[in-house]
Amino acid sequence: MKRANIVASLLLIALACFYAYLTSRLPDRNLPNTLGSDFMPWLLTTVLFLLSFWLLLQNCVQGTTENFNPDISIKEGLGIVFLTVFIYLYVKAIQFFGFILITPLFLAVLMWISGSRKWKEIVFVSIGSSFCIYLFFQKIFRVILPDGTIF
Repeated sequence: MKRANIVASLLLIALACFYAYLTSRLPDRNLPNTLGSDFMPWLLTTVLFLLSFWLLLQNCVQGTTENFNPDISIKEGLGIVFLTVFIYLYVKAIQFFGFILITPLFLAVLMWISGSRKWKEIVFVSIGSSFCIYLFFQKIFRVILPDGTIF
């Protein structure tokens, strides 16, 4: 597993470098008082590079104690299929109901699937996360989130 992690980290570092090259070639189309069109790509490039470098250092210095088991149970496989279909339906539902109405429901179902059974926690986290995402993208990045055709 150590060799696989080292190879994966080197490939991810190469991908981060290629992505940085592509990001540096982005045209400058900034609006006044905004972060710019290249802010998120540079942020993603930096995070990808740092995490890949950290993985490389971890495996070169101390190794890993992970055991790899390639077997996937039927329950896990069905869970992956369900999650894929659920995300597809969420993206389609955004077109009809809008981001604000459908995202709390989506997050609540994801929390329930992942094992959370505390209803107060599910309600507060799903609504609070949706509100924070809305504020972050709509007010800070000035990204227009999709409105629904029904509402």
